[in-house]
Formats: sequence, C-alpha cells, structure tokens
Amino acid sequence: MTALDELRSGEVGDAFLWLLQRTIRAVAVARNFPAPDDRDRWDEAAVAQTATDFLTHPGAARRLTDLATHCRSDDALRRRLQGTVRNFLADGGRRTPVGRLVLRLNEVLSNDDRFERHGRNWAIAGSSEAAAAFDIDALVAASSAVEIVVPAPWVTGTRQSPDIDAPSVIKLVEALLNAAGGPLSVGALAQVTARRLGIGGAPLSIEATAFDPPERSSRSADTTGSRALMDLRAAEVFERLNDHERLSLGLPALPVAKLGPVLGLSGSSAAVVRKRAVAILRHELENEEDGQDVADAVLERARTWTEFWMATTDAPTTDATN
Repeated sequence: MTALDELRSGEVGDAFLWLLQRTIRAVAVARNFPAPDDRDRWDEAAVAQTATDFLTHPGAARRLTDLATHCRSDDALRRRLQGTVRNFLADGGRRTPVGRLVLRLNEVLSNDDRFERHGRNWAIAGSSEAAAAFDIDALVAASSAVEIVVPAPWVTGTRQSPDIDAPSVIKLVEALLNAAGGPLSVGALAQVTARRLGIGGAPLSIEATAFDPPERSSRSADTTGSRALMDLRAAEVFERLNDHERLSLGLPALPVAKLGPVLGLSGSSAAVVRKRAVAILRHELENEEDGQDVADAVLERARTWTEFWMATTDAPTTDATN
C-alpha cells in the first residue's frame, strides 16, 4: 500500500510514517525550525519524536482526514503534507515564548545580509570566529544597553504581533554576537532576548501548574455545569500566560514603575509584559459569548496565584495585592 492508500484506509502504516518523517526532516532544516527542546539537532531521534507528536496531537485526526480527502495522488500528498508539517512546526513554536522568538529571529536574520549561518549558529557576515561560549548572564547584561521596540499588539486571524520589531532584532543580535566574541545558536539568542523582554522562563520560585486556586463555595445546581466549563476555559487561558504575565495581571493596581522590581525588570519592560498579557486575553476571548466572564475568572485566578507567590517568595513587598 502507498502512503495515500494507508490514509484512505484509516490506518497509518509504514509508508505514510516514512513519508512523514522524511517531510519533517526536510521542512525543519529548510525552514530553520529548532529541534525539539531536548535535542540539539534534527537527528533520527528528533525526527521520530516529532513524528510521534504529530500523530498524537489532538488535531491529528483532522489533519489526516484533510490529506486523505484532498489528495488524488501520492505526489499531491507529498506536496500538501509539506504545508501541513510546516504549519504544525510553526504552531508548536508559537506555543512557547522562546519558540516564538526562535521563529522571529530566524525570520529577520535570514533576510538581512549582515548575518550568515555557520552551521546551526548565527554569525556576523564575513566573520570566521569559532562558536562562542554561552554565558547567559553576561549576554543579558549586554542586552540591557540595547533599546528595543515592541510592536503594538495586533491579531489577524490566527497570527499575532511579534514580540520584538525587526530593527530591534538586528541591533540586539549584533550586540550579543559582539559581546560573545563569536557565533551563537538561535536558541541562545532567543533565551537572552526572552530575558531582555521579560518573557518565557522567568526564574520564579513557584511551579504555576502545581497550584490551583480554591474552588468557589456558592454555586447553584442550575449553573454548576456552565460554571465548570467556564473554569476549564479560564484555566486554559491562564496556562497561556507566563509567570511575569500572571503577576502583572494579579497586581492590577500596581503602576509599572513599582511592578518592575517585583518582576525583576525595568518599568518599561514591565509595561510591555502587562500589555502583552492583556493582548493575550483579548486574542483568546474576544470572539467568545461569555468572554468577559472567562476573563474575570482568569484575573481572579491570577490574583490568587499572585497572593500565593508573594507569600512564599522574597519578592519586594507591595500593598497592591488586595
């Protein structure tokens, strides 16, 4: 059976799996997608892991049905599968702040003649230095001297505004490569950029997923089902927020000048964090009938989470948690 025959029969066999793995490798390398988090390159194990993720993703059935329905030949399947895999890898990258930055950096640097690829690393064009050691603290310090611009939030369809504009990417990467004294991987550049922007893996001392705010005690029998659904949706949106964004929503009365020290950021960076958190809520909920109720539930969850975090860390004290 061919790969297309397997799809039409409703079963994924060796032929489709081989085609899927081959397509993942080709698209990932050609489009500069980062390897899975625990891999440093697109080797056989990384491709196999991504193929498994593709086939076990909640949207897998829809994607496979689309391929089986729209493709009349194996050549057509190969062409359509390339786009499907590209969208899958892009969606996976956009789900994490650092992943979005990896895509953004690759996009901007690939279109600027001042930079070139040295294997998996980015370098100043024409340079010949060996890959630099990655000292994130030194690079974050170097990045603090670079003025950056974050575009105003916007959403078009399923796309949203980038976390940093293109000229800022150029200035920041130039400063980081010069400070490092050699090429750096896009992953390293993205981690430093995330720290500079106050997004991603904030070094806070609480696991957000391990804490659930207390359940409401007064629920009528008539509204329990809808309330439960709303709470589930609020939990989904809350998981979209990183720790900095949760804190910015959990301290709504705190001006950004005072919010910055709580987050370990400057006031301007804290303002960016708060605007991004609000933009996420708007993007997630603007088309939902009970969007305002869900947003209120997210804000309540953020306030409860923030109170717990403030009580269990050495964060600067503030009177804005009530």
